[in-house]
Amino acid sequence: MLPQKRAAGSDAEGHVSDGDKTKRSKNSEARPSSKMDNGSNGVSTNLPPIDEDLHSRQLAVYGRETMRRLFASNVLISGLNGLGAEIAKNLVLAGVKSVTLHDVEKVEIQDLSSNFFLTEEDVGTNRALACVKKLGELNNAVFVNALTEDLSEDNLLDYQVVVFTDIGLEKAIQFNEYCRNQSPPIAFIKAEIRGLFGGIFCDFGPEFTVIDTDGEEPRTGIIASISNDNPALISCVDDERLEFQDGNYVLFSEVKGMTELNDGKPRKIKVTRAHSFVLEEDTTNFGVYEKGGIVTEVKQPKVLKFKSLRESLREPGA
Repeated sequence: MLPQKRAAGSDAEGHVSDGDKTKRSKNSEARPSSKMDNGSNGVSTNLPPIDEDLHSRQLAVYGRETMRRLFASNVLISGLNGLGAEIAKNLVLAGVKSVTLHDVEKVEIQDLSSNFFLTEEDVGTNRALACVKKLGELNNAVFVNALTEDLSEDNLLDYQVVVFTDIGLEKAIQFNEYCRNQSPPIAFIKAEIRGLFGGIFCDFGPEFTVIDTDGEEPRTGIIASISNDNPALISCVDDERLEFQDGNYVLFSEVKGMTELNDGKPRKIKVTRAHSFVLEEDTTNFGVYEKGGIVTEVKQPKVLKFKSLRESLREPGA
């Protein structure tokens, strides 16, 4: 069950306070990590602890590191059309630190066919303001508020991630250049739908480090034999096929005899057959393998490089 705290920015009747209608300054609390020790991806390295009882299901899906980063992230969503409403709903349920809804348009009757937070009573009101209360009720631990004025570059400084679902190309290029030139960069996402088709552009800065590339549990194997060779051949029990890939790094533990491998050092491997792999190391002078041992995958960070929107339009697919 979600903690029973009222969503910030709304009173008992669900109205947004005047302070939420104005643009936030650079010193706003909406982006507190700007005052903290930031990691290379723009999220604080002083991350909060996780309530494992409350978030057990999300921990199983996202993993601990991703959850900690989610909890420290402030996100701006500009454009509360149907796509914007869906994105906002997913982020609030995921448990980011705050979600700011931005829209300068008023609700029209046709908006009710795509934005499931709107009702006929909302027609004529600002689209962002009309969604604040219902989004806040989805997860009262998330700060949900609204901006109803035109965005400026200074507004973007309050967030780690900005998402645009209804923006002109010229303005998108301008904001994207501004976001990627910040230190650390602000993650920029432009998404749109056209009937049955959709498109998305992501720019997380010139370089973005992914800690876990697949989100799966580290792969393991039970060792059956290790040769004293250069390179060494490791065979595992044939109860199940090894899922290691060429170039993976692994740790050895509980190895009897060849105890040099139990030093906690990640080692690079090459996969050769279904139940064996080659260790890129000389074990000629190691102890003779006796029995036992577990080999466990060590996931390595991967740096992704992103192009700006301007560059991607100039050289699509390059």
